[in-house]
Amino acid sequence: MKKILQAIDAGGWGGAEKVVVMISNELAGMGHDVEVWVRRGSLLVEHLSSEVKVRVVPFINDYEPFTPLLFTRALKTFDVVHVHLGRAALLSGYAAKFLPEELRRKLFCHMHLYHKPKHYKGQGQIICVSKAVENYVKKAMPWVKRTWVVYNGIDMSGAPSAEPLIPKKRDVFRIGLLASFKAEKGHADLIKAFAGLSRRLPVELLLGGEGPLLFEAKKLASDLGVEDKVNFLGAVPPEKAFSFWKSLDVACVPSYAEGFCLSMVEAMACGLPVVGYAEAALSEVAGEAAVLVPVGDVDALAAALERVIADESLRKQLSSLSLKRSGLFSAKSMAENLLKAYESALYV
Repeated sequence: MKKILQAIDAGGWGGAEKVVVMISNELAGMGHDVEVWVRRGSLLVEHLSSEVKVRVVPFINDYEPFTPLLFTRALKTFDVVHVHLGRAALLSGYAAKFLPEELRRKLFCHMHLYHKPKHYKGQGQIICVSKAVENYVKKAMPWVKRTWVVYNGIDMSGAPSAEPLIPKKRDVFRIGLLASFKAEKGHADLIKAFAGLSRRLPVELLLGGEGPLLFEAKKLASDLGVEDKVNFLGAVPPEKAFSFWKSLDVACVPSYAEGFCLSMVEAMACGLPVVGYAEAALSEVAGEAAVLVPVGDVDALAAALERVIADESLRKQLSSLSLKRSGLFSAKSMAENLLKAYESALYV
């Protein structure tokens, strides 16, 4: 049994938070002593199992002295200190700088996306969510000594039995995406592609999530005259994610930048045919189980969606491939691969 700390300075509910919850719950379920450090008011606490300890730490700013002192103590008392996102990486890096090598080997940093290097200068061991992210780290952060690729995992046990959040309509193909409304998620491209399709086909668009660009997305749908065919659901509780995907006929993931893409895995676990952009990490996750087109090509995105909608045999083929591919990204495999990374660094 290992004493493992997971630390993240984030208050919302996104991909990184989901990963921290999944890692912590899975490792605790395997019998390890797991503690999670969060800022006050962090939403992820609500999703941790009762076996996981929680501690609220300051995470006040990039220069405060209190949290580095806590990390110094943690590196002396925990077997593993695993940090996520910029401020936790920066403040733990301050602490590690003044410690001997045998203690610095306990510090692991999780790279969820193509984060700016400035917060990661104190990190020598980075766990990357994809080979695409690992390639970025090796180019942008030459001081990093060791990297590992550990794919994100999800608990898929609820997918087979999930009921649609919104009942499907006969003779209407429903396209959808569950993601925060941020520029890199490509909502604008999806709405534009959908608007063209809606003039020729009986389609509906279902969008789940919140975010800074939600208002702009609604305005775009209105400007394009498809507001009556686009259903903005707002926030979808984590326990309803599979039900959201089960409400669709086709998932569309037109992201411009992803470190991994939990949404794509959730959709595949529900057996959905997937259409999206051939962004590096999306291509890595999807393999041959999706129809991917060049990033930013809205016309190609619309054509791919139309092709999938029109071809029932293709939809069935993609559905089968999705289910098979999703099996690579289980929570158990993620936890097991993390433990291997820990071991390889701690016992060099």
